[in-house]
Amino acid sequence: MQQNKPSPRLPLDSCEALFEKLKWDYEQLSKEWSSYCTFNFVITAYHLYHDWIDRTGTKEQRKRKAKLPENGQFLFKVWRDITNASKHWKLDRPSQDKQVVTAVSQPQIADWYAYFVTGPVIYVQVGDARPSLTQLADVTLLSFKWMIEGEESFLLSDLERQLELVFPHHVINQLISVTEGNS
Repeated sequence: MQQNKPSPRLPLDSCEALFEKLKWDYEQLSKEWSSYCTFNFVITAYHLYHDWIDRTGTKEQRKRKAKLPENGQFLFKVWRDITNASKHWKLDRPSQDKQVVTAVSQPQIADWYAYFVTGPVIYVQVGDARPSLTQLADVTLLSFKWMIEGEESFLLSDLERQLELVFPHHVINQLISVTEGNS
């Protein structure tokens, strides 16, 4: 009988610890909106959501993840597409069938915030929405703040308002009909 081998993980052992790493990634990203910093933030955010909360999160964290508003779940589909395409160079056919991101720009100045504050940033095309990496990163941190730290840290109603600014429900509904047509 073969015995399970221990997981060769780095000493990050909780959702809270990986969330702290994500906040550190965000700080690096805020200083320099480079591809390296972006890669680290995106990969960490997606895997904290997709793997860590389910495997090592508390019961309350898993419940909050299950209650994440539809446009919050959609946010992590965006990170899924970018994570998998970036890690594996391109998406395989099953991933393409679920794909919601249609384009990722080169860094550019395409809004006032980028013009006055960040400088050139990446924009992500998702249906009729074209949020900047800045917007996506901000709402991602708020989503985790709610999922990991709970209502006493950040209210769901506040999160819903922030998510609606990035992915309005009409965009989500449009994309749901398109991706269901691909299934």
